[in-house]
Amino acid sequence: MARPKPPSPFPTLLQRFFVEHLRQHRAVSPCTIAAYRDTFRLLLAFAEAKIKKPPTTITMADLNANLILGFLDHLEKKRNNCAQSRNARLAAIRSFLKYAAHHDLTATEVIAQTLAIPMKRFDRPMLGFLSREEVKAILDAPDPRSWAGARDRALFSVMYNAGARV
Repeated sequence: MARPKPPSPFPTLLQRFFVEHLRQHRAVSPCTIAAYRDTFRLLLAFAEAKIKKPPTTITMADLNANLILGFLDHLEKKRNNCAQSRNARLAAIRSFLKYAAHHDLTATEVIAQTLAIPMKRFDRPMLGFLSREEVKAILDAPDPRSWAGARDRALFSVMYNAGARV
């Protein structure tokens, strides 16, 4: 009878997440990969300071909900990140954990607890509006005698009439 293959160690799993999953299977943008990379650099440095393990010896069991919550709290309090930045870091961690759940079945309980961490709610800024005079000034700004000015004036008019939002 064939022996089951042992779960991949965390560093190998993390590398496969970036190289195979994000680049080859999901074909995400280089900016997304860079943002995820920065998240894990911060997380691994935080974990090393908290649990006194170098990144090469961290296991999936070490990435429990308490560690992740501590990391998110650290981002907000020590690094002065806003809720949106915190949520972006949490999204990167969740993406990895969803991938890891398919490759390390021994860590599914820890992964499930960590995936249960909710995104932080935040107030969205209220959208302002322009007065009639401000809109008229924008529509009158392009020079109607040039081709580009006529084009810009037409685009602004369409955007205003269609209620376009930025």
